[in-house]
Amino acid sequence: MRGIEQIPWLYDAICAFVEWRGLARWRRWIVDGACGRTLDLGCGTGRNLPIFPTTVRAVGLDPSFEALRRARRRAPAAPLVQGSAEALPFRDGCFDTVVSGLVLCSVPDPAIGLAEVRRVLRPEGTLRALEHVRATTAWRARMQDALQPAWTRLAGGCHPNRDTERAVEAAGFAIDADGRRARANLRRFAARLRGVRTMQS
Repeated sequence: MRGIEQIPWLYDAICAFVEWRGLARWRRWIVDGACGRTLDLGCGTGRNLPIFPTTVRAVGLDPSFEALRRARRRAPAAPLVQGSAEALPFRDGCFDTVVSGLVLCSVPDPAIGLAEVRRVLRPEGTLRALEHVRATTAWRARMQDALQPAWTRLAGGCHPNRDTERAVEAAGFAIDADGRRARANLRRFAARLRGVRTMQS
């Protein structure tokens, strides 16, 4: 059975509602900080693509052909690629920025996906993410764990209980304190390959 994320019109309607409730500002933040050649990882129906700065050369990637068809209507000129975060069809170090908007929760193996993000980023590149994460209070985290199997089936692969920030750090990234925001179980942040700043300073 397909989940919500595999039904583009329904996913768009849900996104429009949560963006109206305030998420649009955070989406704009992750996009506005992109520079150079940028991978919109899990671009879905293309909600990020029309709002990238004009100086950005964005490439959208998503596993869903139906979502990419909708993304094409939003961004007729953007290169779109059908593919998986766990096997990115790009050469090493070819992107200045990778943008991930509500994506890493749904990647089957986030460690492999983040290793691929690291591979395709230039050493000075940046990962900019907007994700929902594991709750920081014990009882809420236990509730997420209990709901996760049913929710993952309903949502087509989304795991609400993933500790995404810790996974990003385990993949060799350092999360910038500047610009990081937390609201309930939502996070926005930028991360760079660990050690790059030290070598350049």
